[in-house]
Amino acid sequence: MENIRTASQILRVMMEEGKLERTGNKDLFMSYISESGVQEVLHAMTEELDAQVLRINNILYLIPSTENQLLGFRNKDVRDWLGSNVRQADAFLAYYIVAVIFNLFYGGKNRDPKQREFLSLVSIMEEMDRRTRDCLEHPEKTEELEQEYNMNFMNIAQNWDIKKGYEEGSRLTTKMGFLLRVMRLLQQEGLLRISENEKEIRTTNKLDDLMLHYYLNDDRVEEIQKIFKEEHHAEN
Repeated sequence: MENIRTASQILRVMMEEGKLERTGNKDLFMSYISESGVQEVLHAMTEELDAQVLRINNILYLIPSTENQLLGFRNKDVRDWLGSNVRQADAFLAYYIVAVIFNLFYGGKNRDPKQREFLSLVSIMEEMDRRTRDCLEHPEKTEELEQEYNMNFMNIAQNWDIKKGYEEGSRLTTKMGFLLRVMRLLQQEGLLRISENEKEIRTTNKLDDLMLHYYLNDDRVEEIQKIFKEEHHAEN
């Protein structure tokens, strides 16, 4: 019974805060790493939730599967965050922006794939402009990519292209406004930090941990780099 109670407390902290740190929950953390019974119960609980516990140094993270409808993001969640009147296409554009940002931060090929400590929002918009322009100017290559990766790159490119240029503000009809809305969602999840003047973003320790120790295994890195490399070749 005590193992169930302890495992439930650990799970509650991870669900509420997205992680459990030794510095703030030493007793629970030590129970997890030292008591196999607690680990077994917690594993059974997270398995039922279609998730898993990932320990990185002195932090426990709760990682939902890609198909998780309870703990993971759904299209509806993203659309609700972006605004009540947004379309499904806006949610897919938001996903693509996140992928581009993560690739810019973690697209390196050495043992430490993190390439930079910060990104300016202007540089992200310029990268989005370049990639979407390539899609629009090379429809045949774009169609090949869509069939291979089951992703509507042309629709994403068109949706970005129709937004107004570099006007500042929070409206989703502008590129800056849409980009900032996506950044704020990532900041709310503890993955990015936006500078006070909203000109730059930096990764958090949480995002570094998850990307470098979990999401960027060899297979995922190869797949991500392949997608962006083939997009790049489309302009040539």
